[in-house]
Amino acid sequence: MTTTPQSLPAQNVQLSQILESAVVLNWSDLVRVASGGLLQVEYHIGGERSVDSLKMWCNTTRGYWSLICDYSVNPGWSNGPRFSNGFHSRNLGRFLESIMLNQNLFQHASEVNSNVVIQIGPPTEEEIAAAKLQMAEAFPAPVPVLRKVAPRLQVGLPSAVLL
Repeated sequence: MTTTPQSLPAQNVQLSQILESAVVLNWSDLVRVASGGLLQVEYHIGGERSVDSLKMWCNTTRGYWSLICDYSVNPGWSNGPRFSNGFHSRNLGRFLESIMLNQNLFQHASEVNSNVVIQIGPPTEEEIAAAKLQMAEAFPAPVPVLRKVAPRLQVGLPSAVLL
């Protein structure tokens, strides 16, 4: 069985919305304090209307921001998001990589050479469910394709070899 990627549906989803959904789905990996916390995503829209860089910060203590990760979007030398200060989330890293590599699928509400800041508080159950739905619609799972398997021919060894 193999998988065939589905084409992504045309949507009117803002880049900031899909980034927020990625953060909401990985909230427990990012916020160490169970009650509260605030996350901030900052990104810069470059000259070609695409994200040049992205940084994510966490505020769990009043007035103190800790860098979670940064991501320089440059196909020539980017290795994806770099986590720091003890933060790490494999799923968030994968989401960010998928979003940044496919950012042409999402709308930018900002002008060229501008900065965008998104602040995200602790998500509710409804926000988590909405984020799951939005990510599933934006990045549908591959559809399994069943292939007919041809019967294998059994090659018999000559009787002289079997001795």
